[in-house]
Amino acid sequence: MKGFQESVPKPSIPPETPKPWFRWFWGLYFFLLLGLLPLTRPWSSVNLNGTREYESQMRIAGMPVIAVGAHPHAVIAVGGRPTGLLAIGGVAVGVVAIGGLAFGGIALGGLSAAIFALGGGAVGWWAVGGGAVGRYALGGLAFGDYAYAGNGVAYGYHEACGCQKEKLFG
Repeated sequence: MKGFQESVPKPSIPPETPKPWFRWFWGLYFFLLLGLLPLTRPWSSVNLNGTREYESQMRIAGMPVIAVGAHPHAVIAVGGRPTGLLAIGGVAVGVVAIGGLAFGGIALGGLSAAIFALGGGAVGWWAVGGGAVGRYALGGLAFGDYAYAGNGVAYGYHEACGCQKEKLFG
């Protein structure tokens, strides 16, 4: 072992030492985080009960233009489980859906299912996300007829493009 250590060349430059301003940055960061976090009252939640619901008087095709609440149904719906043309909320269903779980024509969210889906996990005709499944899939892990993954893994039926690519069924 001693002979091996002598045969390995010594580094020509000394190892880098951390810059002193990094210590100041992280010290200030943790001070503010631990000092200000209790002031934000993270245990208080938004209460979307009947007293906080709103539905506009103006209607389009029998639906209110704007609705806010726990279960809004309108052209533009904002809330916990919204449905409408533009749905923004936790579990959103609409032509354009934006939320944690999004379902619709165009879906943007953590988990999305739509004709065009954009999210961490995306399922759709055109799917873009960390994990994408669809006819045209683009993401870190892509499955589809045409799968594209920059530095990720792509599995495509007709075409695959990525660092690791596999053509399914053939």
